[in-house]
Amino acid sequence: MQSSSAVRRFDRDRFQRLLDLIGPSEVAAFLTQLAQDLSGCGDAITRAAATRDWATLREASHVLISLSGSVGAVSLQSLAEHLNAVSRGDAAATDRLLDDLGCDLSALLAVVRAQAASLQGPQ
Repeated sequence: MQSSSAVRRFDRDRFQRLLDLIGPSEVAAFLTQLAQDLSGCGDAITRAAATRDWATLREASHVLISLSGSVGAVSLQSLAEHLNAVSRGDAAATDRLLDDLGCDLSALLAVVRAQAASLQGPQ
């Protein structure tokens, strides 16, 4: 999977509303956990796609659907939904989705990490 600098369709308002609901006392911990969970999904998808482990691919893409949808990463959610649908043995379709999914996932991770860094203030 490759990386890019921006999530193609990102609902920043949804992301901010979620952070507001979590509240200032818990948002840093949430962002840390979110980054770990997103990274874990990406790693699992990469490994599962390489070995054609369809069950793991379905599981990891299902988690990614939830995570990306809850934070407003609309394009990533859609890609994860498509990956989940083809992860029943369609190797060619799986491979076609991986680059775009990796780009959006990397971009979302950058947004999450930047938001976490902004909470820490200037170093």
